[in-house]
Amino acid sequence: YAYPNFKDKMGAKVAEKKVESTDDIAKIFLDEIHVSDVPGEAFGSPGYARLSFALSDEDLTEGIERIANLLS
Repeated sequence: YAYPNFKDKMGAKVAEKKVESTDDIAKIFLDEIHVSDVPGEAFGSPGYARLSFALSDEDLTEGIERIANLLS
């Protein structure tokens, strides 16, 4: 697992949608780039998200590239 910090996205717009929580980020990731994560709020860690790496290297690379492109 990875547990990246998305606190810098709180209050910002991602894909023209305002981000108030990592739950919002999870919905945007799923809707816009078809990547799934678990919001940190589920673990008592607002601003963070859990990503699982139980995929092939190619799929992991694709998912990370999608996230990076969306957030850049």
